[in-house]
Amino acid sequence: MEKRPAVARLLEAFASERARLEALVDRRLRSAATTADVMQESWLKLAGLAGDVSVDNPGAFVRSVARNAATDHLRKERRRSVIDEEVRDLLWDGADAHSPERIMIGRQALAAFAEALAGLPPQSRRIFLMNRFEGKSHREIARELGISEPAVYYHVRRVLEHLAVLREHLPD
Repeated sequence: MEKRPAVARLLEAFASERARLEALVDRRLRSAATTADVMQESWLKLAGLAGDVSVDNPGAFVRSVARNAATDHLRKERRRSVIDEEVRDLLWDGADAHSPERIMIGRQALAAFAEALAGLPPQSRRIFLMNRFEGKSHREIARELGISEPAVYYHVRRVLEHLAVLREHLPD
């Protein structure tokens, strides 16, 4: 193995493999703009690695980082899509979705939702928003906040139970 720092070798491998990496990521994402974002995210992950990282095959490692970043992006998009659908169903189900009455009901429901979130303990609210609106997994949140995954699950469940009570009082 060479004496150059591992991070420098990884960034050189990233630069030399860039076209191949972009093709790999673009095949998964099918969007030039998203591919560019994921490529930048991959580079940042590599640049942020500790200096004492030991990698025998920098090219394979770099491909793995890019592939995982693309997969993470797809997973977050799926979560966002599910959340969007849930919100749409909650607020706008029915044929009269754009009637003035439905719009008013939707605004009231949104205000009640915002008020309910504001009344939660800050830690629970933060964890819920990270999970449901930023699309982060329980593991990512636990790592970021320095708490256990079961604690993250507890907070999310607690908020969902709180919001379920609110939903019972909303008009249909």
